[in-house]
Amino acid sequence: MARGAQKTGKSGAGTDAGAGADAPDDAAGDPPACCRPRKGRPPVMEAGERRERILDALDGHFREVGLAGMTMGAIARRAGMSKQTLYGLFQDRDALFEAYVERRFAQLHMDAAGVAEDARFEDRLRALFRFDHPAEAWDLPIALFRLAVAEAQSHPRLARRCMEEGPRHKQRLLQCEIERACTRGEIRVEDSEEAASLLMDMLHLPIIDALADPSHRPSSEAWEKRFELGLRVFLRGVGRASRPSVI
Repeated sequence: MARGAQKTGKSGAGTDAGAGADAPDDAAGDPPACCRPRKGRPPVMEAGERRERILDALDGHFREVGLAGMTMGAIARRAGMSKQTLYGLFQDRDALFEAYVERRFAQLHMDAAGVAEDARFEDRLRALFRFDHPAEAWDLPIALFRLAVAEAQSHPRLARRCMEEGPRHKQRLLQCEIERACTRGEIRVEDSEEAASLLMDMLHLPIIDALADPSHRPSSEAWEKRFELGLRVFLRGVGRASRPSVI
């Protein structure tokens, strides 16, 4: 009788072990099959998402290898995609750099667009000139500008894009703000285009130093100091139409 009970116990144990081995995964606490991630190729990114990932990788890659090391193959590897995919989005390196410049300045102009309509003239100008970015954030844009100036014949599209998206566009924005301020009676200016050209030079540190010397990197404080000085001189020179300057 005891021997039979022992046999039965062994049989029961064997049955339990077999049930555990053959039970479905969810019995062990795993999610059911319908909820498990599927194996195979990773999800395909949309073209816009791939484009943003590539542009996001440029600043860090430039700091590591410099402009000469920024080949299409190296940029593709940095962004985690094939060179064929990269060429599917940008026909050449100049097209890639043009897209970077366009996006970089568009971000700045988008920040400026958020200023209240009734903000003072000087406050609206401050929104066009950002001083909260670290100095190294401008290393690649200045390097591209330097390349565009030094090799304009070899990179005509890049040279035009740097000028149009950078200083020329900002000068047009300055002109719009000057005309707005004149309409609102804040300042008196006869020629808004000439005033914008003059004000552009007054608010900026000379870019020639940074173009001629790659190690020249003015601090954000230096840029802001120049801006405030230039703005004070400009406002005192053109005169206030209604209220005195507070700067």
